Amino acid sequence: MKLAQATLLIIVFVFTLNGCVTTSNSSLSKKADPVAAVERYVQLGLEYIKRDDLFRARKHILRALEINEDNAPANAALGLISHQDGEFKEAETLFLKALSLDETFTRGRTYYGAFLFSQQRFQESLAQFELASKDPGYIGRAQIFTNIALCNIKLENYDDALTAYDKTLRLDRSNGRALSGITELLIQQKNYQRGQQYYNRLVRLIRQQGLQHSAQSLWLGIRIADYFQSEEQKASLVMLLENLYPDSNEYAQYLKREQARNTDA
Repeated sequence: MKLAQATLLIIVFVFTLNGCVTTSNSSLSKKADPVAAVERYVQLGLEYIKRDDLFRARKHILRALEINEDNAPANAALGLISHQDGEFKEAETLFLKALSLDETFTRGRTYYGAFLFSQQRFQESLAQFELASKDPGYIGRAQIFTNIALCNIKLENYDDALTAYDKTLRLDRSNGRALSGITELLIQQKNYQRGQQYYNRLVRLIRQQGLQHSAQSLWLGIRIADYFQSEEQKASLVMLLENLYPDSNEYAQYLKREQARNTDA
């Protein structure tokens, strides 16, 4: 089975910071509790990572490590920075150090899983995400199962990928990425009946949230409509794909498939 896409989706969970990023907070004063100061520096560092300001991110994370060099979140955050800087060996060293300091640090384990996936070490990545998924209190547990699904797709374990997507949707029924992913898998397996059920849920979600179809969701719908010979629906979706995403891979796939059909006719 050849799947169109299998891109890892990693959500980096950071603490929500109110207002502008600033270091004037009392938690960073000279008299501040060291534990609180480290936590605050890590929060600031993660916020700067989210903004792609790696210079300021590194500055705050290093301050945290000056206070406590054995703080697991700080080491993991520095690993994220090293990863983005292309310092892969250093990044892995930092991720492993963070997990050795606190093996229950689920967020750090997801960072490491994402790193391994980016290095195409899919089996190792899967192992890390499976360990992370065992933490029932982790806020991003639904996303972890989506990452498990994507690892399994890369490893061609398609039934395991379906199971993982199903677990995501049990935890988060409105997870659009999982609905899209499981629909794609079912289409690839030619299970259009079940695929249509998940696609209908995806369409309802798009409407309820006032979102616009992506190229991927339109391509899913085109193939399902084509299978069920819903010509009017197919034509409508094709028009949207052509008008909204003329340069997309999905539109290129549609044109290629139609050309092949015309050649065979």
